[in-house]
Order: sequence, then C-alpha cells, then structure tokens
Amino acid sequence: MLLTRRELLQRGCLLAAAATIGAGSKSSAQSTAKPLATLNPNLLTRFVDPLPIPALAKSVGSLPDPSNQAHSLPHYRVEIGEFESKLHRDLKPTRQWGYGGSVPGPSFETRSGEGLFVEWINRLPRSHFLPVDHNLHGADGGAPDVRAVVHLHGAKAPAESDGYPEDWSVSGTSALYHYPNQQEAAMLWYHDHAMGITRLNIFAGMLGTFFIRAVRR
Repeated sequence: MLLTRRELLQRGCLLAAAATIGAGSKSSAQSTAKPLATLNPNLLTRFVDPLPIPALAKSVGSLPDPSNQAHSLPHYRVEIGEFESKLHRDLKPTRQWGYGGSVPGPSFETRSGEGLFVEWINRLPRSHFLPVDHNLHGADGGAPDVRAVVHLHGAKAPAESDGYPEDWSVSGTSALYHYPNQQEAAMLWYHDHAMGITRLNIFAGMLGTFFIRAVRR
C-alpha cells in the first residue's frame, strides 16, 4: 500500500507517541513495584496519648520600650533547635526542628497594646535532614541549606521585626524582634519564613501560637 508523505509522517508520529506512552507505563510500573516504606496512620491505635499542650513562654527580663524609654517591655529568649519527641505511644522518637524544644513551640500570651521583645536564637545543625531543592528561588544562590527567620503571621510589626524571607540567620546567631501588639485581640501563629526552604522548616516543626488578648476592662 502506497502512502503519501503526509500519511507517513502522521503514522510515524502516532507510533512514536504509542511507544513513549508504553515506555512511560512500564517505567511507572517498575517504580511502583517497590514502594518506599511509609507509615499508615490508620494502623495506629487512636486516642491513647494525651493532647499535647504547648508550654507558655516565660520572659527572662525586660528591655526599654523603643517608643518610650522610661517604660520597659518583657524580653523572651527562644532557641530554635533539633530534638526528638514521641508523636505516638507506639512510635519511636521522631527527629524534629522547632522552637523551645517542642512542636508546636511555646505559646505567647499578651494583650492588645502590650508589646514585647523576642530573641530568636538559632541553634540548628549545620546540615538539613530534609532534601533541599536547589532549583527553587531562594535556594539556588549559594545560600546555606540550614537557615531560619521567624515571621509572626498577622502581626503589625516593624519592618526589621517582620521576618521577611531574605532576613534569615544561620546557626550560632540570633535576632531580637520587637512586637508592639498595637492591634485588636487575635490568635496569631509564628513560623519559619526562610526563602526557598520554608516548607521544609515548617514540616520539620518550626511553628507556634501567639495570643493577643483583649485589653483589660
């Protein structure tokens, strides 16, 4: 059977596409033949562990209020580090990164209009235990794999205390942030914000709660 040049090209493209799909299916089948060992949470006994309640952060002193030097504000120090904790009665301790040695980290309790200082101290290891994708923006410019910066989500904070993604610090350094809390009562949360690796650090456990209560009447 004679074929025109157009028909030959069309049939050739169809054969190539079919071969590609077949190869992809075979590759997929091979890749799923030996799945990675994962934990099935449905196999764990439920409701056997008490609900973990994060401890309240406690101030270690006071520092002058930037807007009124005659007035002092509470000063907190929170370390960011690696630790192990049991996530379930029947599981071995799990490696985590977090604030103050727990996940979630210590909870802050303050009131609207009552500011405070938090000194975030980076004590993380020198290498990340989760795979860093260096193709992502912020993780592709020679920055160290382990870095952190804290962002208080929803807070009206000064720019230097906002925890913007490029303002990260490395292990062995610290950053002093001022939270004026000049806003209405709210439940906020603080978390890592480092450009390019935020998802890894939060997945590792770097998050906590921050309560701004209403003004006393």
